[in-house]
Amino acid sequence: MYLEFFDLQQAPFSITPDPEFVYLSEKHQESLAHLIYGVTRGGGAGFVQLTGEVGTGKTTISRLFLQKLPTDTHAALILNPNITPTELLENIFKEFKISTRGIKGKLNAMVEKLNEKLLLWWADGKNTLILIDEAQNIPRDTLEQLRLLTNLETDQQKLLQIILIGQPELKQLMQRKDLRQLAQRITSRFHLQPLSNAETIQYIKHRVAVSGGPKELFSNAAIKKIFKQTQGIPRLINVLCDRALLVAFAKESPSVGSTHVRQAIQEVYPDQKQGPEPKLLLTLVVLAILFVSYWLWPTTKPQPQQEVTHPQQLQQAEVKIDLPIQSISWQKYLSLWQADQSLIWNENRCPDVSTIGMGCLRKQGNLTQIQQQNTPVLLELNQGQLALLIRIDSNTATLVTTTGEQAFDHSLINQRWFGHYFVLWPMASELIDDTISSTVNGWALNVAKVIDNNPNLPATELNDWIIDFQSSNGLLADGIIGKETQMALSLKAYKGPNLTE
Repeated sequence: MYLEFFDLQQAPFSITPDPEFVYLSEKHQESLAHLIYGVTRGGGAGFVQLTGEVGTGKTTISRLFLQKLPTDTHAALILNPNITPTELLENIFKEFKISTRGIKGKLNAMVEKLNEKLLLWWADGKNTLILIDEAQNIPRDTLEQLRLLTNLETDQQKLLQIILIGQPELKQLMQRKDLRQLAQRITSRFHLQPLSNAETIQYIKHRVAVSGGPKELFSNAAIKKIFKQTQGIPRLINVLCDRALLVAFAKESPSVGSTHVRQAIQEVYPDQKQGPEPKLLLTLVVLAILFVSYWLWPTTKPQPQQEVTHPQQLQQAEVKIDLPIQSISWQKYLSLWQADQSLIWNENRCPDVSTIGMGCLRKQGNLTQIQQQNTPVLLELNQGQLALLIRIDSNTATLVTTTGEQAFDHSLINQRWFGHYFVLWPMASELIDDTISSTVNGWALNVAKVIDNNPNLPATELNDWIIDFQSSNGLLADGIIGKETQMALSLKAYKGPNLTE
């Protein structure tokens, strides 16, 4: 619609992965290098893992990677991994163009035939790999079958390499205790981060240039607002830029400015509240300065009577807890879980971490309960500061301060803390935005089997098992699998940071 108006030869911001528009930031180049290294190291890589947030360019990287494979490499691409082990083998045979005549549906027979084929290819000097997209959706049994496939090997090297590409939930999935054998075989990991502000500028200008458009089609102010809204996620950048071009076209503007982007944000995100206009914000700031100046101006007010400070209070006041700002505390907390640290959050409430495969809960308790919970937490101190608690024993608690890790006596912390804290845990993908009881019960049964190391635990005994679990973990023993119970189950089933390390 707007191509001729802006003198564009083609639409610059389509969300489909077009190789012609590929912009490789430093992060994308590094991720591509990780994949190539995992394949060209002589077949000994086993598993290679690439994760990234939705829309950061994982699919584009995987397509580029497949294009760069040497001719002596056989590759199978699995796009829908939510399949059974048998269906997985059938898809692999289809991708490798191997006949399943007489053995279709027979898992052991297909594994034997695949092994024979891999040995023939290896003898011819050829490598073989399987690339699985959306790998966070792979069922448990299918993951185990993948692990068994990597047992196919010669005395010198593995016959098959597997590349797992998925969303951040894949990292959490690999922390499950029952998947530790597979996780140990992942020899190369890389997490694809969103674009920086500078990279967003280059990304937009690159796509406009490829489309034949003018260099300054988007103003710097417009790009700055686009980055702030999208946080550097390429797919979101494409959607917003496309709508901003349409807004500018409707207003017959030869370029895209910040006002066009603001309107585009309102159209693309109709439920999002817009901040005040810059002029209004400046007026509010001036009024606030005048108000504060009035009250702080020296007057002849009588001085209040000074309180008597007892020696014990003076000694406690001398002990300072110098903490970083809230956003740094949140980032350090996320890093303990190896989660995406690009999330910028500086508020004393839970951020939306479901998009990175995490759950968050604000709780109230005491240091003894936190010690029993055995996972790092963010203490919400009396002055609104957030203190990352990383270790605890019967006498002291270790916090992350501006100067490093420092241990403080329990009594000192209790004087400055009312008992509120934030706790993170790995959230299963099926629980995100899902309140269907059957889904929650199915997840809880699988987790209960892992915790008890009892794969034969029947569903009929789940309710009694949950009640016993809640009772032994200081929870309300009502059999309801709510957020607190989900958190406790996840912390028991998934391998993560604890307070005793």
